[in-house]
Amino acid sequence: MIEQKSAKHAEMHREAGMLVFKDHCYALRCSDGTEYWLEMNNSPCHLIDEHVTIEGEFFPPNIVSVQAIRPA
Repeated sequence: MIEQKSAKHAEMHREAGMLVFKDHCYALRCSDGTEYWLEMNNSPCHLIDEHVTIEGEFFPPNIVSVQAIRPA
């Protein structure tokens, strides 16, 4: 039996923007208006409404599983 890989596999992604808290979730709002929903283990409350850089696995269409977040 041959295993098929999913066409929707995760890709590493780095993005910068403003960390916002909306609808009880974290999101990254980029300068071009794009928003990514963020999955994070920690809650970086001190970075809300600050410009940050995130790195993590990207899951289309707009979810990032964040592995690192830091001030931009």
